[in-house]
Amino acid sequence: MKPLILAAAVALSATATMGSAAPNAQLVASVEIGLHRYGLSADVSQFATPTVAALHLALSQPEGYIKTRRRLKSILRNAKFK
Repeated sequence: MKPLILAAAVALSATATMGSAAPNAQLVASVEIGLHRYGLSADVSQFATPTVAALHLALSQPEGYIKTRRRLKSILRNAKFK
């Protein structure tokens, strides 16, 4: 278990120092579709990769509609842009 955590920490630190690459276009499209399901809209392509990843993670969690929508709105309020 410790090697797995160490590998994840190294990978995260490596990606953090690489700069902000644009998020994958397929991920952006998927997140925009997911936001639409919750009655939300945003130009996800303008967000930084960590924000897009947070939105994707929130959309992937098995929570109820209201809780997921609240979480998405919170992420959008605090979004980081490129």
